[in-house]
Amino acid sequence: MSKGIEISPKHGLNPTIPVCFWCGKEKNEIALLGRIREKTERNSDIEAPRRMVIDYEPCDECQKMWDSGVAVIEVRETPINPNQPEIQKGLYPTSRSVVMTVEGADRVFPQHAPWSRGQKVLVDREVFSHFMQEDPSPDIPQ
Repeated sequence: MSKGIEISPKHGLNPTIPVCFWCGKEKNEIALLGRIREKTERNSDIEAPRRMVIDYEPCDECQKMWDSGVAVIEVRETPINPNQPEIQKGLYPTSRSVVMTVEGADRVFPQHAPWSRGQKVLVDREVFSHFMQEDPSPDIPQ
């Protein structure tokens, strides 16, 4: 069982507004973070930023879009920043995604067919760029 939230002596419940990792818009939520400690300093007490990405759960708008077909999500094998968590073992999302029809997913990814609405597929930068009809992003180092 969880111990619950540790109240910050300086910042109380220490609220933040979660931001969607996928589109960058604020979610209609408030997260109560309580006391935030730096990894290196046990007695630290950091104020939460007013807005922040706290997970990979899509906002209602992104979820609605993803539920309309099969979400193709770009991932890489190295994190974008040192604190980025994995979305799946050894894979880190870049925040780029596109939705394709179920019929399209059945044709493009026949080895995993049949697909259904709301499913997700993780692809590398080269495959994702093919969907976007572009050269792989030079600004995102591999």
